[in-house]
Amino acid sequence: MVNGKITIGWAQGDITPQRKTLVCGQFHTRIADKVVSPLTANALAFEAVGSDGTKEQAVLLSCDLPFESFKSDMLQALTGRCPDLDHRKITVNCTHTHTAPALRRGWYNEPENDPDFMNPDEYRLWLVQQLADVIENAWNKRQPGSIARGFGYAVVGRCRRAVYADGSARMYGDTSRPDFQAFEACDNHAINMLFTRDGAGSLSGMIINVACPSQCEESGVYFSADFWHNVREAVKARYGSQVHVLAQCAPAGDMSPHLLSDNKEEKDLRDRIGTDDKGIICRRIMAAVDEGLATASPAQEQVVFAHDVKTLTLPRLMVTKEEYELEKSIRTMSAEERAKQPYAFQQIWPFGLVCNLIERYERQDKEPNHRIEAHFIRLGDVAFATNPFELFTDYSHQIHCRSNALQTFQIQLADGSENGFYLPTQRALDGGHYSALIKSNWVGPEGGKVLVDESVDAINSLFADVTYAKTR
Repeated sequence: MVNGKITIGWAQGDITPQRKTLVCGQFHTRIADKVVSPLTANALAFEAVGSDGTKEQAVLLSCDLPFESFKSDMLQALTGRCPDLDHRKITVNCTHTHTAPALRRGWYNEPENDPDFMNPDEYRLWLVQQLADVIENAWNKRQPGSIARGFGYAVVGRCRRAVYADGSARMYGDTSRPDFQAFEACDNHAINMLFTRDGAGSLSGMIINVACPSQCEESGVYFSADFWHNVREAVKARYGSQVHVLAQCAPAGDMSPHLLSDNKEEKDLRDRIGTDDKGIICRRIMAAVDEGLATASPAQEQVVFAHDVKTLTLPRLMVTKEEYELEKSIRTMSAEERAKQPYAFQQIWPFGLVCNLIERYERQDKEPNHRIEAHFIRLGDVAFATNPFELFTDYSHQIHCRSNALQTFQIQLADGSENGFYLPTQRALDGGHYSALIKSNWVGPEGGKVLVDESVDAINSLFADVTYAKTR
């Protein structure tokens, strides 16, 4: 842990494909070549040096992509660059837009003999070079500066899992049904913000942490950064073109910008003010940003800074013998027979080993645990805690309420999120449906408890020297 004056560097790069390629986020194949809004990568570099010469570092990289599956390639591309940067102190998160390129082959059908098509391997190789440039630029631009905290609220994500009278649940379920009972989890409207200023005191950038994936446009056949593009443009228009935005998606595995309640009222409001869903989300986030800046904590040039990188070992959700046998049998069933099977067993899901219940079952006794990379950072009064999952909101509340930091920024879909997938609660597993069943999850509630406990312990170990007053 270092107590020293901080240096700060920002950089942005365009990661929009230069050719048409697959778009990730749905079960069906989508090939896009149209750009609705650019996909960007935004990097924020910090370093502090203590009086004894001890250094601490962090590079936060946020990408307009569905998930992270490229970090090892990116670090390879950084070989020989930024020699004074500890590459272990780089953490990467994704905004989880569903209108950005696929990063792995084999999930979707690809066209044959099309010279204009960029396959996912080609895109990833090009991508990591752009990301290495962005990180290097941010690191090399570090200058003395200051940070300040902001906090507010904005309605962005709402629970997307409807619960019915028989105890079942459904993602994007029909809430007009007479047996609709409730939403499965409470929302999280908190907006955590961290503002950076340069040595002259001018605003240079901001981290905005929102519990919602950027998925207003879930099925578009084009490239789009979704509502984060609107926010970045609004920040630049209001505060200057030099101001950067680093977007973080807080745990929101059961949250979405698609409304299952208040949708009539929201549409009427949008129609009256002449905007769309991305526009109204931008208005709400900007209202929180304006208030956050106006009420921000005093700027700090010297901060306590610590960055721990941990490998956490979580027990996996195990495939049952019945699920294994059913998965084997559906491959020989007719379409009519498949249609009679439980949800998720009506088709073969393409998304890697997590969905391959046959191979997964046959390997799970030898591989019962799931290892993840997690970053825990203290920056003054603020904690950052990452995880690779689409983490259900209950876990986020547990971590937040037990954290000893004054503000806790949790970031999902970070550092290996291709192997994270959803992490549901027991309540969700009992309800079932997509996001809360065996093909959606490597890890279940048992692993969720381990993640919460380990995260709380890691955060609180960084804040053992302080106590913040709590109010009712």
